[in-house]
Amino acid sequence: MRSFIVAAALLPLVTAVHAQDLVYNVRSGETVSEGLYLSTDHCVSVGQYRTKVLKEPSHGKLVIRPETFVINEPPCKGRKFVGTRLSYTSAKGFRGTDHLSVSVGYPIDTSQMQYTYKTYDVTLNVR
Repeated sequence: MRSFIVAAALLPLVTAVHAQDLVYNVRSGETVSEGLYLSTDHCVSVGQYRTKVLKEPSHGKLVIRPETFVINEPPCKGRKFVGTRLSYTSAKGFRGTDHLSVSVGYPIDTSQMQYTYKTYDVTLNVR
């Protein structure tokens, strides 16, 4: 399983929508995974992402679940952060291109009343 961790600092109190295209090359049946967590400058976990699937994959399965991450890098080494893991696994024997799209929101203030959202349009090249 391939895994990436994305961290962000608290942003100014604005709500915005951003889009980002992601491309993964993955073997048929292999799982590709994206771990997302958010922390403040003081190594405090801000919480789980709000995630909405905008487009399901046609040739595989997308799983979204909460997860606790333990950070291995300074300055937050050893600290736990609550986050969200997104995982995709292609259908058995599928080879080709699959697509999915998710909207991911994270709190931009400590009250968790205001969120900013980013859309990820994902292309999966399955070999």
